[in-house]
Amino acid sequence: MRRLEQAARSYFAGTKYAGGGITAVDYHQAVPVVVTELERITADPAGAAGKVWRRLGRDEWQTLTEALDNPDGDRLHVVQREQARRRQKEREAAAREAQRPVCRRCGAKFTDDRWDSVRPYPAQQHRELCGLCLREHHEQAQAERAARLQAEEAAAGEAAEAEAKKNRGLFGRRR
Repeated sequence: MRRLEQAARSYFAGTKYAGGGITAVDYHQAVPVVVTELERITADPAGAAGKVWRRLGRDEWQTLTEALDNPDGDRLHVVQREQARRRQKEREAAAREAQRPVCRRCGAKFTDDRWDSVRPYPAQQHRELCGLCLREHHEQAQAERAARLQAEEAAAGEAAEAEAKKNRGLFGRRR
């Protein structure tokens, strides 16, 4: 049986699944070679239905259905593929978080909405500010504009008053 196993290895041995980190073996294109000994069949109370079959490439004696089945490979492949997919998503999420911008003013990381709003516009002003700081910046700018406008109006009013006083003659009369 050992010589048969070594000679036929290329026919019954499975191939590794494609993809990184997967240790399962694909037996779909392999021919299952099952052997037994007549003494084992006659000695086992269940006969040929007992654990008297050995699939080449495996070390234990099994029932015929167990020897022909490949329960571990497919399930293991699915589990390992899901784990690899989950690890890949975690790596992508970590890489995304590492690239996430930080607010220049307060140091907080951008929210997804704020990041998505500034990403397509590289020339946008104040793209280094988070949403709260940007709102504060706009409120501050609006307050400064309002104060400047009020100061200009007050200055214009004072200038008009000064002009009116200048045009009056002696005893407050106009000339």
